[in-house]
Amino acid sequence: MSTPGSLDALVNALTTEELVSLVAGTNVWETAPVERLGIPSIRVTDGPVGARGTRFDGPESINVPCSTSLAATWDPALVRRVGELLGREARAKGARVLLAPTVNLHRTPIGGRNFECMSEDPYLTAEQAVAYVEGVQSEGVACCIKHFVGNDTEFERNTIDSRIDERTLREKYLVPFEAAVTRAKVGSIMTAYNRLNGTFCADHTWLLDDVLRGEWGFDGLVMSDWFGLHSTIDGILAGCDLEMPGPPVHRGARLVAAIEAGEIDVDAVRTCARRVLEFVERWHGFEDGAPGPETTRDDPDDVALVREAGAHGAVLLQNRSDADGAAVLPLASSGLGRVAIIGPNAFHGQVLGGGSAHVNPTSISRPLDALTAFVEAAGGTVTSAPGCHIHKRLPSLSSRLRTPLRGAFFLHPDELDDPSAAPARSLENVSPHAMWNENPADPAVARHEFGARLSTTFTPDVSGPWQLSLATVGAGRLLIDGTVLIDTGDAPVGGSFFGLGTDDVVGTIDLVAGRAYEVVVELRRAGSEVAMSGLLLGGFPPVLVDLMDEAIDAAGNSDVAIVVVGTNHDWESEGWDRTSIELPGRQDELIRRVADASVRTVVVVNAGSPVAMPWIDEVDAVLVCWFPGQEMGNSLVDLLSGAVEPQGRLPVTFPLRMEDTPAFEHHPGRNGAAEYRERRLFGYSWYETVGRPTAFPFGFGLGYAEIELIGASVSSPHEVTVELANRSGRDGVEVVQVYVAAPGEVGGAAQAAPGDDEPASRLVGFARVEIPAGRSVTATVRLDANAYRSWDETAGGWRQSAGPRRLYVGRHAGDRAAELDVLVPEPEA
Repeated sequence: MSTPGSLDALVNALTTEELVSLVAGTNVWETAPVERLGIPSIRVTDGPVGARGTRFDGPESINVPCSTSLAATWDPALVRRVGELLGREARAKGARVLLAPTVNLHRTPIGGRNFECMSEDPYLTAEQAVAYVEGVQSEGVACCIKHFVGNDTEFERNTIDSRIDERTLREKYLVPFEAAVTRAKVGSIMTAYNRLNGTFCADHTWLLDDVLRGEWGFDGLVMSDWFGLHSTIDGILAGCDLEMPGPPVHRGARLVAAIEAGEIDVDAVRTCARRVLEFVERWHGFEDGAPGPETTRDDPDDVALVREAGAHGAVLLQNRSDADGAAVLPLASSGLGRVAIIGPNAFHGQVLGGGSAHVNPTSISRPLDALTAFVEAAGGTVTSAPGCHIHKRLPSLSSRLRTPLRGAFFLHPDELDDPSAAPARSLENVSPHAMWNENPADPAVARHEFGARLSTTFTPDVSGPWQLSLATVGAGRLLIDGTVLIDTGDAPVGGSFFGLGTDDVVGTIDLVAGRAYEVVVELRRAGSEVAMSGLLLGGFPPVLVDLMDEAIDAAGNSDVAIVVVGTNHDWESEGWDRTSIELPGRQDELIRRVADASVRTVVVVNAGSPVAMPWIDEVDAVLVCWFPGQEMGNSLVDLLSGAVEPQGRLPVTFPLRMEDTPAFEHHPGRNGAAEYRERRLFGYSWYETVGRPTAFPFGFGLGYAEIELIGASVSSPHEVTVELANRSGRDGVEVVQVYVAAPGEVGGAAQAAPGDDEPASRLVGFARVEIPAGRSVTATVRLDANAYRSWDETAGGWRQSAGPRRLYVGRHAGDRAAELDVLVPEPEA
């Protein structure tokens, strides 16, 4: 094993070219080795809901709940266990770095990657992030926490200037990163794509050197987001150690030339290279050598943990009782009767969001399958209907109706026109959602120029007008039996592959069921420095029945209707934001019509972010399950049957309308800048301080047990004792939350003056408490060590406000089950 002394010798032995090679990736997922000196490469892999490995269509991985779902557990111990699982998954993919967790805050409910993030609240995010990082890193895998900082939406994310004042940065957006560094000792940090107050984050000396390394004492590795470095010299000087991916765009030969021209001192490069080597040593790269093979784990205990976590993160928002006082949920375990299972997500089940967080799950428990098995075991019968479709992009061309997609790849696009040309590479089973991070004709070729011909035999099972679609990076064509149906050559760019690919081009053609058609896709990729390329081949059959009427008939002939609605990766994904909080398609109409037809209606919302619920008063029960991971169906059965107590609490506010949300007037940005004019007033701070109503407040959630908060007292300025009683015959769970009022507001909630951004209160402590049936318990809530600090803009530092403060104890933001006064001492000198 290497030692610090030997690291010095190793650094001194490196040539300039070798130093430069170490500060950039050698390919999409690995750092550069220096074989003559025994320096191995380190492999990284995407997270945060699994460890995918080096290919988007590569070996299967265990898929855990999305980060919003994990945050909704309010259970750091459970999140740590999930982190440990992910550490084991990363090692199975030969990786030493998991690119996770994502801890940007939910500034607006329509952020495209909100499902990857945890919460609108910095303290809740910090507590869950620390647990996540500690869990992963306990398995010998480094976390790379991201995106540092201000990458809170996807609008113009590669260039947007996030303009955030320092107090808002310090008290809100930087808090989770600071906690991960100072408490969890996170191994790595990924810089954000965006600018922060005018400077790209990867070039930001104040952010990376002054704050991260200077104030927080970070001694790990800083890497750029993929293609997120915009300089050859500035990033080195700021302290961005590693340009990703490779081959480099800004370093490599450009950096060598800058050194030789005297534009940058080689010692600055040596500093970054040494930090790369320190990272390799710290995470056992010298011991283990080159990255290992990529394998699939399918441990039953880990799959059981995914099921548990998915159930514990779900939030019960409504559960009405009938005239006899019986609640709709949980469902009876026997004599269940007739159950209608309705909704597009009942059939498909969205277990994860889109973009770089995607993994290929080892298995998927679909809601319809799992619920049907439960109902039939309980003596009931099931009818099912999707009711409507919600796709924005056509689903992938069904593997059930086609032969494996065969690929022939050529080094030059023009070879597609030469019948005698032999492919440089052939593949027998290409995904219809193919993405390549290297040249698919020859991964060793640095220039990303190729031609591809993919072919399959498609046999439709329904006659009529089929829709086929194609999106490509480069110019593409789709041919049916030799006739061109689609040409993407003139299609607008920006609608796929993180903005690099075209919008979907859709063609309609009449096909006959049972007849075999030859489908060919041609792709011509011109030379580019950007490695990523790919294509999306979609297909959708003719709709021969009225889906809505079919669903209403099923609901009308049922004793209870379970309607599973939500979003999918077309709507929630890296690369774009949602445009509204409305459920896509005709889902709102579907819910209302089902509720009108059915005796009882249970709605399950399967989405990664808040959605509007204009039908809330018309249904009996509402459960939000987020994107709960690959055990979705089984987790739902556990909850709806009552085998598991609903115990999730909202980590985000559910607004009534987009117009009510704090960033509405400022999002998505104008003239290349995103002005954070709401400053510290976003999330529940906004709604409480300005008096804006919500659909459901931050921290809200119901259970089946009847829990009463019967008393609370202050043990110390950083500890509150709470007494809870369970008045029901089943074990229950409560999440006790403690909020501190604004300074100087003892005796009442703060009211913001015009232009003031002081939150009326903020979360400073919480505890998940289990209360057995018919019992009372006393719980201790330990408060944030920084509960009473604030950023002094004049002095440019933190101050603790000594004196009397008020604490609110309750079940959600705005709940005042108990109000306590505490005397905060003067800080120690």
